[in-house]
Amino acid sequence: MQPSTTSPLASSSLAVPTTVGGMIDMFVSTPVAAKVMAATTILVYLLQLVFPSLEYYFAIIATNTYGAHSYIWNIFTAGFFNDNLAMTLAVSLALIVMGRFLVTSWGATEFVRFVCFTNFTVGCGIFVAQIFYYMTSFRYSYLEVPVSGGMGILSALVVTIKQHLGDEPIMVGGKALGELTAKDIPGILICLSALLSLVNVLQVFTHCLCGIYFGWLYLRFLQRGNDGLRGDLGGHMAFYTFFPRILQPLAQNVGTWVYKAVCGNTVRSMLDDLPQATSDLGAAVQGGVTSIITDGVYSLPDMSVAPPLPGSNEADAERRRVRAMQILEDRLRDISGDAEAAAAKPPAG
Repeated sequence: MQPSTTSPLASSSLAVPTTVGGMIDMFVSTPVAAKVMAATTILVYLLQLVFPSLEYYFAIIATNTYGAHSYIWNIFTAGFFNDNLAMTLAVSLALIVMGRFLVTSWGATEFVRFVCFTNFTVGCGIFVAQIFYYMTSFRYSYLEVPVSGGMGILSALVVTIKQHLGDEPIMVGGKALGELTAKDIPGILICLSALLSLVNVLQVFTHCLCGIYFGWLYLRFLQRGNDGLRGDLGGHMAFYTFFPRILQPLAQNVGTWVYKAVCGNTVRSMLDDLPQATSDLGAAVQGGVTSIITDGVYSLPDMSVAPPLPGSNEADAERRRVRAMQILEDRLRDISGDAEAAAAKPPAG
């Protein structure tokens, strides 16, 4: 398994205290970014108890999001608007527990970026789902149903557990829950959300699917790792690993075909070549707009020195070579492990 591009988390660190003092200590040690998001979730819940009409402005209502009102901001605010106490507490607790360690591993800016990205994309997915339900059923009521909740944020945070602690067993009461590990948590959450939606307790199935998918999408392809490249190409983050084991071979074949058709090496190279926070654009455009602004010299850029082509940087090429070697070694190790397991299995009969 390829090591994650981010610092690993300690499995014991994710334990939730059961005493009041432990909860207070956990909250005190939580970074400010996670505290603010958790406090915002709780505050919005309390405000909607006092002002129920806030749902009209904060929740996703297709006819309000795009129509006469154009409340486009509710695509983002819907994720922090919960009208269910249990969901409010679950999302707030997840932000605090995961925020304590993701901020340490990623930094506060990256943690906020991840939560905001997944929250916004989940909102877009919910809005598109409402339009799809209407177009397939021609029931106008689908466009007027307010949809909100932080299940998308909660599901995206669960994917980070799979990334960092995929092989850790799920412990309940100090005992392992069968052969289930942390990498199975997203699947368990999907089944739970489907059950809650079927019994009409909470309609969160679409939120859960979107949250897990967009959380995986960000971690797999968009997040810039410590090596300067984007995405976590480890086998533990492959899309087919989110499926039950019996369906993984089929999902792997379909996913490989889709990846080659949609992405391929060209898109990955383009993502890797996107500038970091400290852009080298000024160095690449020598004597260009940068010098015009700073020096006050109104002259055309020096075209005799062309900026470097994407991917031509020697450091980037070396990082890609190291990453490719790591992936190749992981795949060879997996193949040899499967062969040894098959050889060790006693013959039938």
